[in-house]
Amino acid sequence: MPVASTDPGALWFRSFEDRPYAAVALYAFPFAGSGAAVFRPWTRHLPPMVELRAVQLPGRQDRIAEPPVHDCATLVTGLADVVESRLDDRPFAFFGHSMGALLSFELARELRRRGSPTPIVLGLSGWPSPRGGLPRVRYGGLSDAEFLDTVRRLGGMPEDVLNAPDLLSLIMPTLRADFAVVESHSFRDELPLDIPLSVFGGVADPFVEEGGLQTWRRESSAEVTVRQYPGRHFYLMDHFASVVSAFVGDLRAALDERGARGASPGRATGGASWQ
Repeated sequence: MPVASTDPGALWFRSFEDRPYAAVALYAFPFAGSGAAVFRPWTRHLPPMVELRAVQLPGRQDRIAEPPVHDCATLVTGLADVVESRLDDRPFAFFGHSMGALLSFELARELRRRGSPTPIVLGLSGWPSPRGGLPRVRYGGLSDAEFLDTVRRLGGMPEDVLNAPDLLSLIMPTLRADFAVVESHSFRDELPLDIPLSVFGGVADPFVEEGGLQTWRRESSAEVTVRQYPGRHFYLMDHFASVVSAFVGDLRAALDERGARGASPGRATGGASWQ
């Protein structure tokens, strides 16, 4: 009989490709209703020096049998526990889109509270700083029809899924739970992070206009870079290769800065390169 893995990373993270000599670990956080597989295409665009660790939250894909988490603070605490258990001698970075951006930001702050290592760069996509309070609409009170109409307007979910009642019945609890995570978030006023922020968004995103992206400048004392691409809230699906390239450039710059300060850039590369 197979023995279940005691490594929490085996449950929470998907790498899709073994990169034993990678110098940097990249934790990628998906948007509401999605799972780690949304980041699978990133693997072929990331340099060998970067190991992808796409986050698989409970209640979706191969964790569909588990109940999803409804509370933001609970989810962030659980993520902090499991990320801490995976820390080694190499630096790491976070990237999150939409709900994933909110989670990655709060996770970085939770790690700082614990006195643990923090990401060397934080990628935030399709989401404004939560300082002003989120969300403006209370999705939990919507009927299923109203809720699905909101999901349809956001985009990102195929119409054949939205029009398949049997499939919707499987994913609706997780989707509702993810929106509840956002609604349950309570901003805690703290000192800005000292981490470079790489902020991304769609020029026609009806939920996060350019001004919303600029609000991230208040959340870090380090450099904050804002980039926009053609598209709406899920612009990332059409421009992920460009976003990955830009983010890797920021990651490389952060790693070089770390080395200039005298910190170890990470484990030996064994001949791997950024190319």
